[in-house]
Amino acid sequence: MPWIVRMLLLLCASLLILYGYAIWRLAWALAQWTGQPARRWQKRLWLVAALLNLYPIVAIVGYALDASFWRMALRGGHPIVDAFLTYPFWVGLLVAVQLFLSFLLLDFARALSRLWRRNCDGWVARLMLGLSVIALIYTPIRAYLDTRQIRVREQVIVSEKLPPEAVELRIVHLSDLQLDARTDASLVKRYIERANALQPDLVFFTGDLVTSGTEYIEPAAAWLGAVRARYGVYACLGDHDYWADARRIPESLSRRGVILLDDASRSIQAGAAAVHLTGVTNIYRRRPSPETLARLAAEKPASRFSILIAHQPSPPLVQWAKAQDYDLFLAGHTHGGQVALPFFGFRLALARLETPFVSGTYDVGTLWVNVTNGLGLTFAPLRFHAPAEIVLLRIVPLRAGSAK
Repeated sequence: MPWIVRMLLLLCASLLILYGYAIWRLAWALAQWTGQPARRWQKRLWLVAALLNLYPIVAIVGYALDASFWRMALRGGHPIVDAFLTYPFWVGLLVAVQLFLSFLLLDFARALSRLWRRNCDGWVARLMLGLSVIALIYTPIRAYLDTRQIRVREQVIVSEKLPPEAVELRIVHLSDLQLDARTDASLVKRYIERANALQPDLVFFTGDLVTSGTEYIEPAAAWLGAVRARYGVYACLGDHDYWADARRIPESLSRRGVILLDDASRSIQAGAAAVHLTGVTNIYRRRPSPETLARLAAEKPASRFSILIAHQPSPPLVQWAKAQDYDLFLAGHTHGGQVALPFFGFRLALARLETPFVSGTYDVGTLWVNVTNGLGLTFAPLRFHAPAEIVLLRIVPLRAGSAK
């Protein structure tokens, strides 16, 4: 059985549990409000859930019948399939997850109230219905806006390794272009134009130029080649780059003036600032060996402002960079969670199972770690509470009276 079919079957089992609980509680709330039997509401809600979840059903059947159209449409995108299957499934899933978590909390509050022999069924039912209406309206709007917008996040970093007379060093961090059939060319154009408008001294791209295959390598390399920086554009390999074609992507980038740092380092002069750059290929299929890390550590000057770029922000590599006295670690890979659920001030995202460095700039002692949401999409064809972003890092010298 193909791995993707096994994954889809596991997804279907998870969906039954998720939707089963949400429908059970919502039907109860509707019965409290309308006086109609909960079972009648359950039948109606299961019909809606079945329509929203045609996506995995069609996918399993398509793979079982070896239907090439459905495999390509479901993985690569097709306007009609996306409109009637893909997007309804993902929006429905986001609504169901939010209701599942909210209903669990309300049921817990309802159970506690019974310890004091108080009946709070009425207000719990009203809250469930109110939250359902909010989720149904808010989720598709927020998903659409987050999928279409590009934000610019700015961070100022003070460094004593820049000479006092130096002007600020403007670094733009890009990642995860992941060009594929679902990528909107106008969105990529805006991404590149906004990056160039920041007038960067250095640009770093932390991997995943394409999603899969070789069809989009040349267009994606051309887009990245359109980025302009005073002292160069540098990149490292991502997981999808390695799966697509680990030889062709470096060649395509090189032809367009993008410098790939594949377990390599170099020192440059950026105005008055001496900067050391290191690129480490840190992906699922290829981790840096101890010998590679030892070589890169030996190549690193002690006094220069030093930047390490890698695709995955793996905690062991972050700790290694800190131990080697790097000043800045740049990574992508997580997409900022891509689909993140705010829950009492905490953002739930599957990327947290892999790394604590999901999105933003982290102060790890003497090391700054910046992880960007990037631009592209993977698995889910939308973003939720994790919009695409460009990061501008302004590195300024430590002057008398200033502090980190």
